[in-house]
This record gives sequence, C-alpha cells and structure tokens, in this order.
Amino acid sequence: MIRKTYAFLASLSFGLWLMGGVMALLAAGSFVGGEQSALNAMPLFAWLGQAPVAASWWLWGALALLGLLVCNTVLCSVETLRQGWGERRLLQLLAPQLMHLGFLLIVLAHLLSARGGAKEAMQVDQGSVLSFPDGSSVRVTALATTPGPMGMPVDFSAGIVATAGGRQTTTILRPNHPFFHDGVGIYLKHVEPFPVPVGYVELHYEPGAGWALAGALLFTAGNVALLAVRRGRPLAG
Repeated sequence: MIRKTYAFLASLSFGLWLMGGVMALLAAGSFVGGEQSALNAMPLFAWLGQAPVAASWWLWGALALLGLLVCNTVLCSVETLRQGWGERRLLQLLAPQLMHLGFLLIVLAHLLSARGGAKEAMQVDQGSVLSFPDGSSVRVTALATTPGPMGMPVDFSAGIVATAGGRQTTTILRPNHPFFHDGVGIYLKHVEPFPVPVGYVELHYEPGAGWALAGALLFTAGNVALLAVRRGRPLAG
C-alpha cells in the first residue's frame, strides 16, 4: 500500500492532473469579484488572512494543489536519479532536474514575496522626498510630460536623486524603466502636468525576485538541455 501510494505521488500523470487542477481553480477565480480586487494591492498571505472564504476558496485550493505539485516534483526527481543513475548520459539525467529545481525556486520566490512583499502607491510632486528605514532617501527633482502631435501626452518622466551612505545617484524614471533603491522598485505610473506637475508612483518590494530569476534561468537551461537530448545532440558528459 505504501509503495503504491509513493508510486502514485511520484508519477507524471499525477503531476499533470495537479497542473490541470491548478489552472482550473485559477480560471474559476478569475470570475470572482468584490474582495478579489484588493489582491494586487497587498501581499498574498495578508490578503488571504482578511478575505472571506467565499472570495478566496479558489486560491486556497490552488495553494493546496501547488503544495502537492511540489511534493510530486521532488519525488519525481528522486525517482529519476535513482532509476537513471549510471544508465544515462549526464546531460540526459540532469536536464529534467534543472527544470524541477527551477520550478521549486520559482515557487519559493512567490512564497517569500507572498509573506514579506509590499506594494504602495502614492502621489508625488517636485521636491517630494521618499524616506527609507535605513536613513536613505529618494527625492523627486522634476516631473515632465512629452506631448504628441494631437496634444495628448505620449511620454512622461521624473528626475530623481537617491541618497544613501553619503553618496548620491541621479537618474530619470520613466514608464517601464523603474529605479531600484535598497531592494525597492520605484515605478512611475503617470504624470499630470496641470495645474502643477504631479506624479503617481508605485513602490514594490519583492524579496523573492532574485530566487525567481534564478529559477527561471534554471528552468530555461533545463528546457534547452532537454531539447538538445531529444534532438540527438547531447553534450559530452
């Protein structure tokens, strides 16, 4: 009985069913309104602690399935290594493990951000100062818009000066060109030029960002390695 349960938990078919279940729950959650609108404005676990079950049931279910998927991934890797050790080429053996490890790091990254992440939106004007707990600061020096041929703004920017440890860094903030200060991303969302220049910025703190990047790189490397193996051109190993 224990052996059959272990084989089921480590099977590929179980993993596929779990992924299908996660996607189905997320699809169902997209039709839930009301309290769900606040999900993008606070860390995941903070939202789950406040939202009623009627609004968060789909997310609790998705998290439970993801937990089982993590277990399935770990057991699948163990079985692959146990059965293939000494019988497969090194790249053929390690390719799926890189993908599995990448997935696990991405899950870890989201858990870290769900617990310790932060997001805040605020209005700033020329001369506004954003202060940080370590004593550093970011000052907005200028806000500008670039009008198009029809008079509508096609671009906007904010000049900022970051001060930390007695050193100053000057840069220009634009949409899709954020500035990262002490691990906090500062994003410019909009600038209103009249009657006086006013900007709207968002501050994001994502403690899992580095782990997510590492996981994505490992997952990509695993896919490339697996493609090389299946094309019959594995690297020597």
